[in-house]
Amino acid sequence: MALERLRDAAEIVSTVWQRALLDAVVSPRRFRQAAPDFWRASAMLFHPEISSLPLSQVPASEDHIQMLSSGWPLGGMPPQDLYALLRVVKWIKPRKIFEFGTFKGITTTHLALNSEAEVYTLDVPREMAANLSGYSPGDLELLQPREAIGETYRPFNKNGQIQQLFGDSRLFDYQPYLGFMDLVLVDGCHIYDGVLSDSQKAFDLLGKRGAVMWHDFANLRAVTRAVRTLGRKWPIYHIEGTFLALHVRGVSPGDEQRRNLQPPSEIPVGMSSGDDR
Repeated sequence: MALERLRDAAEIVSTVWQRALLDAVVSPRRFRQAAPDFWRASAMLFHPEISSLPLSQVPASEDHIQMLSSGWPLGGMPPQDLYALLRVVKWIKPRKIFEFGTFKGITTTHLALNSEAEVYTLDVPREMAANLSGYSPGDLELLQPREAIGETYRPFNKNGQIQQLFGDSRLFDYQPYLGFMDLVLVDGCHIYDGVLSDSQKAFDLLGKRGAVMWHDFANLRAVTRAVRTLGRKWPIYHIEGTFLALHVRGVSPGDEQRRNLQPPSEIPVGMSSGDDR
């Protein structure tokens, strides 16, 4: 089955790039405009060091997934990515969530609406941002003033479920949160070294069982490169049809358990390492 899927992916990628090369010859300008989309199509299907995971293999929950009618605004997740993220949330039932990258707080809102977790979300206000070398114009546009960060979640946060944290993720003091998180979402810095730095912190934040997820895999080159680098050391999956990558802690490396992504039976779902400290 895996060999068949690899052959299918290789055939599709080959077809995509044959068309791309034809466009490069016939219409170089059109090729330059379309090249990023050709790259994404290839990266979605072929990504060494990262395994593919159909969303159907993430255990389903009987709990209803709540999604707001937010569309796909600048800085937000496409609906299919948000749904896949929330399906993982419903599966692992986290008690504590840490999010790198708040922006307007749309994803943050959905994390809170679909769990009973304490949600900690970190972002750097524009006025605090420093060392911006390597940031693209799009990344600079995502830097918000302090009062704009998280504006979407505020009407939903009357009980204080969401705790906003401010600071540069490379310099932030994570000590109070280390080892206590059941889910960590890396969706902040889009620079290669920044993604690696946030990812290392994510692994440190994660408890004995749970998940680290990355957004913009197979969408942004630096994020994709960083996750592939991490995939040489950690088992990481690309959730098919999305820009999400997933690492699950507490899963046996055996093929059967890995395919089913079953958490170890001796650690109840929703329990973080902080419970036995």
